Amino acid sequence: MNVEETLDRLGAVIGPPPEDGVVPVPWERAPGEIGFQLPADYRAFADRYGSVSISNELHIYTPSAAPSSQIAEPVGFEGFLFNTTEPYGYCAWLAQAYRDGDYDECPYPLFPAEGGLLKWGNNYNSDHFFWLIRGPDPDRWPVAAKFHSMREWDLFEGGFLKFLLAAVTQQYPYHDDVVPDGLKQVGDGRAYRFKGDWSKRL
Repeated sequence: MNVEETLDRLGAVIGPPPEDGVVPVPWERAPGEIGFQLPADYRAFADRYGSVSISNELHIYTPSAAPSSQIAEPVGFEGFLFNTTEPYGYCAWLAQAYRDGDYDECPYPLFPAEGGLLKWGNNYNSDHFFWLIRGPDPDRWPVAAKFHSMREWDLFEGGFLKFLLAAVTQQYPYHDDVVPDGLKQVGDGRAYRFKGDWSKRL
C-alpha cells in the first residue's frame, strides 16, 4: 500500500482534510536548515492535514513558521526540533535518564545524538511518540512509543503513517493508550481538530 492509499484509508476513519486546505511545508528547506529530511509519509500527512489533535487526545506536530505562544520556542523546522530539544521538558528528562543508564525509563538517546529519538507527538496521558533515527533513510525510521504510566516502550517498524492508521483502526496492540477512550467525532464529521499549518498555529 502506497502513501496516498494509506492516507485515503486514514481519511475514511478520521474524516477528510480541513475544508480550507492546508498551507504546505517547504520541505525542500529541511536538509539545509536541520541537516536531514523527514519521512515521506509524515510529510504527505502534514501537507494534507496539518497539525491536528485526534479525538482531542493525540496531538501530532508539524513545522510552522508562525510564532508560538512559548516565547523561547523557535519557528519553522527548528521549532519542530524544539519538541525534542527543549532543555527543561519531558524529553530533557528522558535524555538524562538515558545518560544515567536508566534504560527501563529510556533505552535510546535523544536527538541530536546519533540513532536518537525525534518527537512528533504526544497525548493527554503523557505518552510520547517519536521516530528512532536509525540510519540515513528517514522512510525506514521506526516509531518508538513511550507509554509513560506503564514505563514501557514499543517499537513499531511500519513507520509514522502505518502506526497512526493501526492506532485509529484498533489494529495496534496499544491503541487504547495511543488514543485513550477510542476514536470519537469532535465536530464537522471529523475525528480531529485542525491545530495549524506552516502559516499559522491555532
